[in-house]
Amino acid sequence: MYQTKKPKIWRWILLGLLIIIVRIVFIGGNFSYNKTITIKQGDTFQTLLKDFSWKQKIRIKWYVRHHDIDFSNLTMGSYVFSGEYSPASFVQFVQEWPKFQYTTIKILEGWSMYDIDNALSNKWYLTTGAYIQFISNPALISTYQTKYSFLKWLQLKSLEGFLYPDTYKVDKEKDLLDQLIYLQLEAFKKRVWKDAEGIVGISPLSWYDSIKLASIVEKEERSTVNRPTVAGILIKRLKMGTLIGADISLCYFFEKPYSECKPAFISQHIQDNNPYNTRVVKGLPPTPVSNPSASSIMSVLQPQQSDYFYYLHDMNGSIHYGKTLDEHNQNRNMYLK
Repeated sequence: MYQTKKPKIWRWILLGLLIIIVRIVFIGGNFSYNKTITIKQGDTFQTLLKDFSWKQKIRIKWYVRHHDIDFSNLTMGSYVFSGEYSPASFVQFVQEWPKFQYTTIKILEGWSMYDIDNALSNKWYLTTGAYIQFISNPALISTYQTKYSFLKWLQLKSLEGFLYPDTYKVDKEKDLLDQLIYLQLEAFKKRVWKDAEGIVGISPLSWYDSIKLASIVEKEERSTVNRPTVAGILIKRLKMGTLIGADISLCYFFEKPYSECKPAFISQHIQDNNPYNTRVVKGLPPTPVSNPSASSIMSVLQPQQSDYFYYLHDMNGSIHYGKTLDEHNQNRNMYLK
């Protein structure tokens, strides 16, 4: 009886490899890429791909090869990538780069949404109030909560506290708010959440309360060295049920930039019974009062234990601690008079 020959094993191996290659090249969604790469004279298309995974490189190179695209004369300059790309949109972006017009937006550490809105409107990027309205939109907040695990399950009135301070480049031809908020949340994810996620459950406070307190620590202490100690003092006050006593937080209630929160203004309202006045109302304010840096957030998540219960800053900004009220008063007499 005639028997068909069994395919040789190498044929199956080749078929398997072919299937793997096809899956790598043709199957896969968009990839996120947020980076600025400067192309100098002599650089090639390979320079743009240096930080990609091998799978992404294969997909992009395959697209270039099979669409007869010539990158031998790559335009020199800084290519600012920001967002989600497919191989086709990535290549198109590189080809059309000279027509893009980017602007730089700098968000300072400790700025609140009122500071950011004020800065953007003063430079005519947006109308006054547009930034605040955008990040306070319940539908938008809900959308971002499905995308970012650090926002899930939180009762948020706005995205305040998670709008990471950094320098961003946005395309002036596209919607500025969409780009900026996306970049800020992505920066928070990379600069904060990747380190914080694993220790949130063992930190002294809940995740949202940690952000609230970090937003105060950011305003209270500039030194990254001192922040863990300041955070430890404020957490100690919270646990004991005493007032936090941070002057700067009361200003947030008035929905103004912190540039308008002068010592005279604080003195005028120091006894106000507003929910953000931590010298009158016990506990944390209803929301964060600024957008803190990674340093302040990690200081709250990993506070420094000490015997101190008080601190103050002298006229030069240097901090002085006190274990008792008597020591604190002595520091007042020594450094503030």
